[in-house]
Amino acid sequence: MNKFLQVFLIGFTLIFITPMPNYAQSQLDCSLCHSAEYNNWLLSHHANTQNDVAGELAEEWAGLPPDSVINGQDAEDCVACHSATSITANGGMTEVQTMGYFFSTTDGLYTDTTKAIHTDEWPNNACVTCHEVPDNHPDTTSMPTLAIFNSPTAKYIPVSNVPMLCGQCHGTLRYPDNDHRRMDAWLLSKHGHGGQDDVAGELSEEWTGSSPEDVIGGEDCIGCHASTSVLQNGGISEADALNMFFTTENGVFTENTVPKNTDLWPEVSCTSCHNQHNPDAISYFNSGTKEYEVLSSSQELCGRCHGNLRFPDTDHLSYNIEQGTGGMGVPDQQTMPEVQCVNCHMHVGDVDGTNAIMYGGHLWQVFISEDDGSVTAACTTCHTSMTASAAQDTVNVWKTEFASLDAVANIKVAKADSTLIGSTDSTLIKLLEEAKFNLGYAESDESGGVHNHLYTQSLLQDAIDKSDQIISGIFNHTSPDNGFILLQNHPNPFNLSTIIEYKLPKAANVTIEVYNFKGQKIETLLFNKHETAGMHSVKLNAADLPNGVYFCNLKAGQSVKTIKMVLLH
Repeated sequence: MNKFLQVFLIGFTLIFITPMPNYAQSQLDCSLCHSAEYNNWLLSHHANTQNDVAGELAEEWAGLPPDSVINGQDAEDCVACHSATSITANGGMTEVQTMGYFFSTTDGLYTDTTKAIHTDEWPNNACVTCHEVPDNHPDTTSMPTLAIFNSPTAKYIPVSNVPMLCGQCHGTLRYPDNDHRRMDAWLLSKHGHGGQDDVAGELSEEWTGSSPEDVIGGEDCIGCHASTSVLQNGGISEADALNMFFTTENGVFTENTVPKNTDLWPEVSCTSCHNQHNPDAISYFNSGTKEYEVLSSSQELCGRCHGNLRFPDTDHLSYNIEQGTGGMGVPDQQTMPEVQCVNCHMHVGDVDGTNAIMYGGHLWQVFISEDDGSVTAACTTCHTSMTASAAQDTVNVWKTEFASLDAVANIKVAKADSTLIGSTDSTLIKLLEEAKFNLGYAESDESGGVHNHLYTQSLLQDAIDKSDQIISGIFNHTSPDNGFILLQNHPNPFNLSTIIEYKLPKAANVTIEVYNFKGQKIETLLFNKHETAGMHSVKLNAADLPNGVYFCNLKAGQSVKTIKMVLLH
C-alpha cells in the first residue's frame, strides 16, 4: 500500500474513533473587565497565530496528513503552542481533528497551497490559554491562576511563575525537541541566574549599616536586578522587596547579609522586558511605578539598566560608552554608529538547528557555542569575510589592550592623586578630577574596552596624559606638546625589535623606559641622557620579551609622552 495512503487511513481512523476530550474552560468575555490587557493582546503575535501554522504546513508538511504533524515520527505539535484551546472549537476535537479542521488539505494531505480555514473560530493564544479561570469568577475570592492549557489532555498544568509559563512554548519545558529555546538560553544567561547573589554581595560590601530605604534612595538594586519582584504578595515597594529577598539585622544590612526567599526571586525575567499581554512591544517594567513603559527602541531598553537612562548616577554605562559621548576633555567618538546593543548581543543566526537561531538572541552572548563544538559569532553578520575565530581573536586583542592601558592609567592616576595631597592649585585639581572621571568612565563600560574600543582607549590615554602633567608639574594652557613629539614605534606590531623616534624642540635630558601591561618597568633604554634639539631614535630589542602590550614612556626635561606597542613573535 502507498505510504501516504497508509498514513492517511490511520489518521482517518484516529479522527473518528478517538473520544472527544472532556475540557472545562471559562467562557467569560475577559475584555469586559480587563479591557487594557485585552487591547494589548490584540496587538501581539499571540493574537495572530493561524497564518504562521498554515505557512509552516505548506512549506514543511506538504504531502502528509494531519495525523503525521501530531503523532508522526518527526511530529511537531503545532496546536499545543500556537493555539492550545483550538481543540474546544466545533463542539470539541482532538488535536488531529483540529489540524484538519483549521487548515486546508487536498485528498486528506497538506499541500504547498495549504491555508488557514474557519478563521473566525480559531482562538489564537487567548487569555484562557495561560490562565485557568475558576467557574465562580469574577468572585474576588476565586481568582484566575497561571496555568498552561494542555491540548493533548485538555487539562490545565499549573505553573509557579511567568517564566515557567513562557518556557512551556518558548523553551523545552514541555517538548524537549522544541527548537524555540529562548528560556533555555535565558537560564544560561546572567539575566537568568546569579543576580540575587550579586546584589547580596554588593549589599554586604557597600551598604553595611544601611536600611533597605537607604539603598533604594541611593542605588536602586531592584530597579534593574529584579524589577518584577515588587509584584510579590499582591504588590510591595522596592524597599520591601529588598527586605523580602535579603537578610538584615535590626533593620539594616550587614557584612553577613545573604539572599533569602530565593525560590521567589524572579531574576531579570521575561516580563522585565516584555509586557506579558503584548510581548512584541519594547517595554520596560518600572519597579517604582509598577507600570510598563513602552519605548521607541531596544537601545532605550538596554540603556535603562546598562546605561543612565533611568538612573543618572549608575556606574553601569555600556550604553553611554557605545554612544561615544560623556568624556571630560575627550572628543566624542562612536565607533559603530549604525550598530545597536541587540545587533551584537541578541544576534539570531540563520542556520536551522543551531543554538544561534534556536536561542533567539536570549543568551545575550556575541559568541555562541554550538553542539558540534563550533562557535557562531554575531560579528560575521556584518563582517562577512571574517571567521568566528578571527572575531574572537580581535576581541581578545582589544581586551588585552584595554587591560594594559587601564593598569597604567590606574597607577598614574593614583600617583597623581598622591602628588596633589595638600595642593591648592585649582588647575591641577581640576585636571586630576578629569583624569579620575575618564578612568572611571572607561571602566564603567564593563566590556573590557570592546563596546567602543577607540573611545575607551582615548579615555584611558587622557587619564594617563593628565596624570603625567600633574606628576611632572607641567601644565601648558596653550600648547601641551611644546613641540615635543613621540612618534609611534615602527614596525608595530613588532617581532624581534622596533624603532622608537622622537623630536625635541630644544636640548634636554632624556629618559626612555618600557613598561609591561601591569605597569612594571622592564627596560630602560636611556637614562637622563643629554640630547640636542631635533629628531632622535632608539632601538628596543625584544627577543627575550613575551608577547603582549608594552608602553614606552619618554621624559624630556619636564615633558612626558607615552605610546603603546604590541609585541607578536
